[in-house]
Amino acid sequence: MASGILNVNKPAGQTSFAAVRQVQRLPGVRKVGHGGTLDPAADGVLPVLVNAATRLADFVHAWPKEYLATVTFGATSDTGDAEGRLTPQGDAGVITTERIDAVLPSFVGIIEQVPPAYSALKQGGESLYRKARRGELVEPAARRVEIHSLTLLGYEPSSASARLAVRCGRGTYIRSLARDLGAALACGAYLSALTRTAVGPLRLADAMTPAQLQQLGERWVDKLLPMELPIQHWPALELDAEGAELVRQGRRLPAPASSAQRYRLLDPQGGLIGWAEVVDGFVQPRAVLAP
Repeated sequence: MASGILNVNKPAGQTSFAAVRQVQRLPGVRKVGHGGTLDPAADGVLPVLVNAATRLADFVHAWPKEYLATVTFGATSDTGDAEGRLTPQGDAGVITTERIDAVLPSFVGIIEQVPPAYSALKQGGESLYRKARRGELVEPAARRVEIHSLTLLGYEPSSASARLAVRCGRGTYIRSLARDLGAALACGAYLSALTRTAVGPLRLADAMTPAQLQQLGERWVDKLLPMELPIQHWPALELDAEGAELVRQGRRLPAPASSAQRYRLLDPQGGLIGWAEVVDGFVQPRAVLAP
């Protein structure tokens, strides 16, 4: 059973769930997961984890993400993007390239960000967007996110729209970034277009749409990336047959002399069979990826 990561180009207008469901129909796919939801209106890189690779989803979620975002000034949106109800705010005619450049540095680094009310985050066990759609007052709590870089690529006064390149960490909402930029410039703003150009080492130029993968038939497996990609920089613990069998049973092993706290676990043939943490002098398997 083939396992690995697919670099999927999710089209605009499709939910991430629908894209993943298309991948699940490929021959030989039993389990799937993804490495970070994209809003339906957005397009771009959606990592899809196939079969045993789903056990590494947390590490894919931790990869930095890169976006090309279009932010339109002069109005706010109740959803934070062009799909929502727009409300005029302030005068976008005062916005200039210089004014945008002046406020961007305040959004770089570790910042406090309030997620959009229309989001998949849960409150009381229910997604915020479900509450918002019922008309309930939704007040998400601010949380820390990290924006590694934020660059203005251009500004078009006729449409009051700026194009931004964003590189950020896990949990960052570009819709919230657009909203907060508008607030900082006192004229309101919303996200009018978004393309995710990269997730970790996965680049948009190399991605395939779900439809293209389906057209490959059995040859879709040729597009699988190694499932150890998210942890390939970890030290490896090469096991003999007895050690590999113990790992498959979830049993711990004596830790080697090195100071590493996490290991890739390899079978005698060099195949990845799991990952482990060092606990009290023992290597404790946390996930077994192969039978």
